[in-house]
Amino acid sequence: MNDEARLIEFIESEVLAFSGVSRFADASLTENIQVALGLDIPNPSIRISEDDGKITISIEIIVYYGVNIPQLCYDIQTKVRNNIRELTGLDIKAVNIKVEGIDKE
Repeated sequence: MNDEARLIEFIESEVLAFSGVSRFADASLTENIQVALGLDIPNPSIRISEDDGKITISIEIIVYYGVNIPQLCYDIQTKVRNNIRELTGLDIKAVNIKVEGIDKE
């Protein structure tokens, strides 16, 4: 398992620890085809990019109905940013959260 895959696993566990998060957004058709072809891709709802030594993390989630979405997104951003900095020492440019939908509990 490479470093990016480990980092994605860590982010998955951090995000799913929040009670307002139902699940990650569904994979796209392209990502589903890659999996069907046997390609091992990490969670497609978490993307990590690097620019000038700083990383940007983009996360797509589904939340539960009734949750305070702005507060939940802020809390996820803060926790992910702080814990990754502490764990890896990486310089984080941004943690972007995109709410793709709402589920009933």
